[in-house]
Amino acid sequence: MWKAAAAMLAGTLVLLALPELPPGGEVAALCAPFTLLFLPRHRLRWLLFLPLGFAWCWYLSQSHLASRLDPTLEGAELTAVGWVHSIPEMRGRLEELEFRVESLEGRAPGPGIPDLIRLSVDPSLAKPGAGEHWRFGVRLRRPRGFMDPGSFDYEGWLFRHGIGATGYAAHDAVRVDAKTRYPLLRTRAALADHIRHVLGADEFGGMVVALATGDQSGLSESQWQVLQATNTVHLMAIAGLHIGVLAGLLFLLVRYTWRRNAWLCLRCPATVAAAVAASLAGALYAAMAGFPLPTQRALIMLATFTLGTVLRRNLRSRDTLALAMLGVLILDPLSAGETSFWLSFGAVAAILFVFGDRVGAPKGWLMDILRTQWAVGVGLLPLLAFFFQHAGLTAPLANLVVVPVYSLLVVPLVLLACFCLPWAPSLAVWVFKGSATVIGLTWPLLERLSQWPAATLPSPSPGWVLLLVSITGAVWLLMPRGMPGRVAAAALLLPLFVTPLSGIPVGGFDLTLLDVGQGLSAVVRTAHHALVYDTGPAFRSGSDTGGEVVIPYLVSQGIVTPDLTVVSHGDSDHAGGLASLREAYPHMPVLSGAEGRFPDVSTCLRGEHWQWDGVSFEVLYPDADAPAGGNDASCVLKVSGAGGSALLTGDIMRKSEQRLLELRAQALKTDLLVAPHHGSNSSSTPAFVAAVAPTEVLFPVGYRNRWGFPKPEVVARYSTAGAALADSVSDGAVRMAFRPGARPAVTMRWRLDHAWFWTAR
Repeated sequence: MWKAAAAMLAGTLVLLALPELPPGGEVAALCAPFTLLFLPRHRLRWLLFLPLGFAWCWYLSQSHLASRLDPTLEGAELTAVGWVHSIPEMRGRLEELEFRVESLEGRAPGPGIPDLIRLSVDPSLAKPGAGEHWRFGVRLRRPRGFMDPGSFDYEGWLFRHGIGATGYAAHDAVRVDAKTRYPLLRTRAALADHIRHVLGADEFGGMVVALATGDQSGLSESQWQVLQATNTVHLMAIAGLHIGVLAGLLFLLVRYTWRRNAWLCLRCPATVAAAVAASLAGALYAAMAGFPLPTQRALIMLATFTLGTVLRRNLRSRDTLALAMLGVLILDPLSAGETSFWLSFGAVAAILFVFGDRVGAPKGWLMDILRTQWAVGVGLLPLLAFFFQHAGLTAPLANLVVVPVYSLLVVPLVLLACFCLPWAPSLAVWVFKGSATVIGLTWPLLERLSQWPAATLPSPSPGWVLLLVSITGAVWLLMPRGMPGRVAAAALLLPLFVTPLSGIPVGGFDLTLLDVGQGLSAVVRTAHHALVYDTGPAFRSGSDTGGEVVIPYLVSQGIVTPDLTVVSHGDSDHAGGLASLREAYPHMPVLSGAEGRFPDVSTCLRGEHWQWDGVSFEVLYPDADAPAGGNDASCVLKVSGAGGSALLTGDIMRKSEQRLLELRAQALKTDLLVAPHHGSNSSSTPAFVAAVAPTEVLFPVGYRNRWGFPKPEVVARYSTAGAALADSVSDGAVRMAFRPGARPAVTMRWRLDHAWFWTAR
């Protein structure tokens, strides 16, 4: 069985690794030779699952791509009629929801008309509820996300979830009628609302809601940070851990009580009854969470255990896990691209490996808990480092303490309250409050552990080779006692946490323009220093690109703390992410052209200069003798090394460009120019372009931005001057390397270099 599961997983991963989706004819040709394995008693028949995984994943991928929004409809005012397909979540000042389309501009879902879209709705415009029938006036765009090293692959997430467009409700939000759909979804939403009402302003009410319904939107940002630092995020997810403990407790309870009744035992064995009851309880709890991926794996394993009990078959643990993987891949092969898929199956595989038939293994419930945490802590360390660029060494201790409390006390209390709600609402209220109190008692411990120096050790972008090496080390470390080299195997995990050298020689530097949408953020790195120039925009949802793009990029590159951040001026699209950076790096110095706009910030003025590792940094503008405001106050920074120079100009306009020409015309000539004001026609005058004479121009712009940046006439102006052009929409993050003795060269275009078949071009 495990061979079949491995083969189907391999076929799925091969398809997901392709940069382009092959046509159907090629898929059929590739799969045809495997039909020979249908021969009777062929020893390699399990290999049939390889083309099955490939073809099934191809079919679903093709369906998802075909249902993406027609490009001709992007940005237009459209009328969408359909059903609210998720529990609306409040993000900042907006509610976000998934919307199942019934019709878009009168057209049913099909090629070019998505079946599922993700909408942001202003609560002042409408308050849609789960499962309700609504009509919205919308503006949509095709799936799009930031493309930067270290950033979350939002485009991939939208693709895997079948979301064919994103956008916002712009006008005319009307509930069509009183009809509703998705009773399970509406039940979950009603339960979540009731718990919020009961617990009121309780600090841990959002956690109780998450454990009852799977709705995690009520957790605060600080709570997420503590959970992530201690690797206990799984405690807030209805997944295999909680379902398994619930099923196990109910199994023992039912078997114990069933055996006390002879009449029941004569009609059904106690073990069979207990197994069926445990599976039903697990299915009910998974339904309360909406059947996410981790619960699917747990349910399939429960169903396999129950079936084996009923049929008097004793399946091996690895076969049960393999059946679960096959079931998940058949239900949704695209889930193999989800982080939760690998963490879920990795955790179970590590536990089964440690608890396999080992002679002389220590016994007792306490030792079982310790061995479980040892297995999960060591087994998932490489995956956590690979997916999140960090791993916490305090995680085993945190899980050792809080997992039993949550699994054996908090979750049963939450479920007891849910069960009592229809029959004894007053009792349910007290039980809900009791569960929140228990969470509150354990929270100070998690906060303390999250503040330890070893709570989160950075692991800068380990590659595939390092991942395989570290997995080998983890497996060897989990081997039985007496296996040679177990302690030495720990050395194979250490490279995960070794910060790589920059590889930049003295006198050289790299400049990376990040993809932050309609805004600007760039990182200049020398041999031993790093500077952040602007931090990108903030959003109405409450998030910003400082936390979503800049910090993940710094972590992925092994940059522990930026030596300096320059905020060119005060506009939100340049300074919106500063708050996140200052929270992450509280001792980071900041220089800005927006005098008085930010607290504890030094003013950027012409004449300031410094050197790092043989690279010169010079502020060319603004001028103290002629103060400016707004865009014209932008801090203009020139970076010069032995391999060339770069000019960062913020949002300067014609007035500032003219002033620069008067003050330092000779200093403007450069190899790389980050175009002023995103390529607006209010900047990049012919005289300025001639003085700068760049060989490469980067335009920091957002997809389908409402200003139409970069303006065609500006693009033509730089092209005529002989400059090569790139922009963050087409290329994603762009890096240019300046090395002594070599011409400056573009070494990275992230959107093109790391394109998958679902990536927008």
